Amino acid sequence: MTLPKVLVITPDRIGPSMAGPAIRAAAIADALSKQNETVLLSLSKASEQINSGAKVVNSNGKKWVKWADVVIYQGIVLEHFRTLRKGKKFLIADMYDPLHIEYLGSAVNTSMYVRRAVLSVTAASIGLQMRLSDLILAASPQQVTLWQSHMAAWNVIDPVEYDKDPELKNHISIVPFGISDRNPTITENPFTKNFPEIKENDPILLWGGGIYDWFDPLTLIEAINKVKNQIPNIRLVFMGGKHPNPDVPINKIVQKSIDLANQYNLLNKNVFFNDSWIDYDKRHNYLFNATIGVSTHYKSLETQFSFRTRILDYLWAGLPIITTEGDYFSELIKEKDCGKVVAQKDSTKLAEAIINLLEKSNLEKARKNSEKLREDFRWQKVLEPVLEYCKNPYKVKKNPLALRRHPRKTPVYYYRRIGEIKREDGFSGILRKLAKKLHLPGAKYW
Repeated sequence: MTLPKVLVITPDRIGPSMAGPAIRAAAIADALSKQNETVLLSLSKASEQINSGAKVVNSNGKKWVKWADVVIYQGIVLEHFRTLRKGKKFLIADMYDPLHIEYLGSAVNTSMYVRRAVLSVTAASIGLQMRLSDLILAASPQQVTLWQSHMAAWNVIDPVEYDKDPELKNHISIVPFGISDRNPTITENPFTKNFPEIKENDPILLWGGGIYDWFDPLTLIEAINKVKNQIPNIRLVFMGGKHPNPDVPINKIVQKSIDLANQYNLLNKNVFFNDSWIDYDKRHNYLFNATIGVSTHYKSLETQFSFRTRILDYLWAGLPIITTEGDYFSELIKEKDCGKVVAQKDSTKLAEAIINLLEKSNLEKARKNSEKLREDFRWQKVLEPVLEYCKNPYKVKKNPLALRRHPRKTPVYYYRRIGEIKREDGFSGILRKLAKKLHLPGAKYW
């Protein structure tokens, strides 16, 4: 029997340097390619080929949408391909990253008008996904609750389906972000290579990703300033620099972190920042040469429903982990004794946790527990629901009276169109188009 053809779509860049969404899409496509004919489509023009069992493309999106039987997508892909709204394809919405909640945290330095507009757009897009998708992928039990609530709010749960499946297991599957099925070969020590101040046996705390506004690197830097009094050769390295997706802006928190490290006279002595994004195929050299993986954040909705993929990188490397409380992984790390969990914004407790975990016996115990836990997150294991669905996909009936607050031309369309006009003709071009649209007197001469 011929299995369905599968198209995996990500808005992110596919290539040597990849962020979480692209890494996940690539892993899903590669796993599916072993049983289904699979194509991985990037909507970024910067995309490149990678080593994958799936065919990797970044053009002719409409052609590949038409070709596929099953479409697995991330983000606002339904805005790009209107044919996906006709209900003829089996649709899987990969919603491991709650974009609307993430934006609440990431856009704190954006104007309130823009924040409200983008949130409205994102909410409308999520409603569309709720109504049209046959299966939703969530990363954690917390996210399952979140998406169940959204389905109820959008009135998409059909009573007939609910009677058959009251837990909505056919609607939502838990598919965490995964870990490579293989452990890599270490080719170099990038810490001693790229930072002359770091020596071979220095204890290294690794911040394994980008710095965003919902994170709290400042308290961590304050803690390092206290730890160095007892452990002078303590090192903190921020691995992520400029995001590989050019559409992702640099957050102000990055400069604040650099300034604080400089203020404490720690910059390039105890605290180090990479100025670029580490290639996906090279990041293991950082992870497997580090001593402890660290992630500090604030309590927020974003934290509550997040799924920190950098924590998985730490588990992949068998690293002891220090994190702040409030998210899915903090509970798991505490339960499995893989490191230390501390309260938010408490630099003293954080410093104590670092010093305590660096004791040899504590370090080894946490490392063994991390190595044990990582087996639960291997890609081949976590992707089992997706692999099974793509062997025998099914349609889930949605309530025909579901809320329909999604205009024919969405806010995303107008946002993108205004951006295109601005780039081509500036603000005057926007005014001319608007004048013609409103049929203002003399507009044709503008």
